[in-house]
Amino acid sequence: MLNISLQPEYVAAILGFRVTNSLLTSVLVTVLIILTAFLLRFVPRPRAFLHRAAKYLIYQFLKLSEMVVGDKKRARAVMPLAATFFIFIVFANLLALIPGFLGSFFVETAAGRVPLLRSPNSDLNTTLALALISVFATQGFSLRYLGGRLYLRRFFDFRSPMRLFMGFFEVISESVKVLSFSFRLFGNIFAGEVLLLVLAFLAPYLVPIPFMILEIFVGIIQAFIFSMLTLSFIKTASTTE
Repeated sequence: MLNISLQPEYVAAILGFRVTNSLLTSVLVTVLIILTAFLLRFVPRPRAFLHRAAKYLIYQFLKLSEMVVGDKKRARAVMPLAATFFIFIVFANLLALIPGFLGSFFVETAAGRVPLLRSPNSDLNTTLALALISVFATQGFSLRYLGGRLYLRRFFDFRSPMRLFMGFFEVISESVKVLSFSFRLFGNIFAGEVLLLVLAFLAPYLVPIPFMILEIFVGIIQAFIFSMLTLSFIKTASTTE
């Protein structure tokens, strides 16, 4: 029977802390990223294909960051944050598309039989956490590059009533970014996951394959959009009038 839940399911309890299937998958994704980083770090140089590919991707991401931010020094400072978002979201999205991953492992709980693993980005809690990190990091970089006086002037500018009024909308804008970031990523990934589950249930062999390929592109594009928006917002928040 096909079971689709908007909320993540609890699959375990550790020291009184209840663990959801999306959180469990997030930990798995993090472990895979760390193992991949160690693999790239200790692969023999310079002939290792993975090592050269990683260096090339980092270089291209840095160039892209410089183009968005408009300053080489600042791009080097903010690129690791944007790249981390991209890597985590891509790993999480692609892991859910591995055959046998989504809806294949179950565990018996007090609420019944629930999936053991779930794509992290199909959980609004995960996307909300990513959005909060992005917005708070943006404020941190803004404070760092503008200084305390100019940073506060973005929100509380008493030089004129109009500027003060615009500062009020700036506060609202920063708050709305959290909802926009989280719901955009959550909506796209959850919708794609539901589509694949339904197709796999109705026609479990060849029919879902084209849609899985489409979801690979969607997952990469969503990660790219999240990272680029973060860079764009950092640039906007760190620029004086």
